[in-house]
Amino acid sequence: MNKKILIIIIPILFLLTGCYDYKELNSISILSATEINKIDDEFIVSAQAVNPQAPDKTSNAQAPFIIYTGRGKTIQEAYRSIANESSKFLYLNHIQILIINEKIAKESLDEIVDYFMRSSAIRTEFYVLIGRDDNILDIITPINDISSASIKESIENNLKYLGTTSDITFNELVSIMLDENGEIVLPSIKLINDSKEGENIENTEETKVNTKYELSNLAIFKDDKLIGYLNEEQSKNYNILQNKINNTILTYECDKDKYMSVEIIDSQSSIDVSNKKANIEVKLSGNLNEYNCSKSLENKKTIEKIEKEFEQKLTESITKNINEVRTEYNSDIFGFLDNIYKKDYKTYKTIKNNWYSSNYQSLELSVKVDLTVIAKGKVMEAINEKNQ
Repeated sequence: MNKKILIIIIPILFLLTGCYDYKELNSISILSATEINKIDDEFIVSAQAVNPQAPDKTSNAQAPFIIYTGRGKTIQEAYRSIANESSKFLYLNHIQILIINEKIAKESLDEIVDYFMRSSAIRTEFYVLIGRDDNILDIITPINDISSASIKESIENNLKYLGTTSDITFNELVSIMLDENGEIVLPSIKLINDSKEGENIENTEETKVNTKYELSNLAIFKDDKLIGYLNEEQSKNYNILQNKINNTILTYECDKDKYMSVEIIDSQSSIDVSNKKANIEVKLSGNLNEYNCSKSLENKKTIEKIEKEFEQKLTESITKNINEVRTEYNSDIFGFLDNIYKKDYKTYKTIKNNWYSSNYQSLELSVKVDLTVIAKGKVMEAINEKNQ
């Protein structure tokens, strides 16, 4: 090969195989979760890094994660201040969980979102939660293992089996914030300790062992500021209307102190707003997994009656929940205005400026629920008949 060609190729190879921000693996701390708070004018960040010295989860020798804490006037300064306690560079590219303390969420999410948007080294497919207690990540022991993986798994299991939380990624949060018709709804997380139930958990060695995290109900916003939390029923019905329910349980009283439960296995809902009326349709199907009522399930009319009772109760529940959110928070978390925007832009232009002052509150609701129940009969009845 011509020597002149070699002289040109060799420098190019060095450029192609290099990386301007390359760092040795043993010189970095890989972060899996981070938590951000703000007290007065100072940001406080907690960074959960994988502990390479932890032998395994069954050992009580060391926790599987190391928690670093930093402070600063800006978020960047707070993270950089962690260099005082760690000699390794904080590598945020693999974070799975971001917890934003409710104190800062009540002010605004703008600074936090702006920081992570500007950080080119961070992948933005991580879950975002609102922290209802301080120092959630810092309650770490080999016993309770509050890790990004366990929180992520809890979110996914809740959506799979219960439906009272949500799995909002940072990218989805940004999309909602950029949508002038959208209102933010985020999952929340809190600490629970039997000895101090209902109190803010203090970060002491005495309380750490008995403290664990719990996914709480959905946090709702207006104009990008946290204004409150839904209760469990409201959270579940919100997810039904947003088509986020994969599986959940609906339980109602059928006789005095007797209950029946339907496991919802399929849920589809639609919202159509026109002529100052929101038409909501919900179609569900599920298994009647628990039935402690007096009437026999062998009668087809009994099944039809059960369906009608569930439909009526869920219709009343959804209507009540929407009105509760409108009255208490006046936040359009259900996306009624966005529905008008997408289907009738001419009307949208005339009402958008007065939406919250008049139109939203006066919007008429029409909720229709269609439930198909798959009954399996009563096992004990079948056993008794067989023994006769």
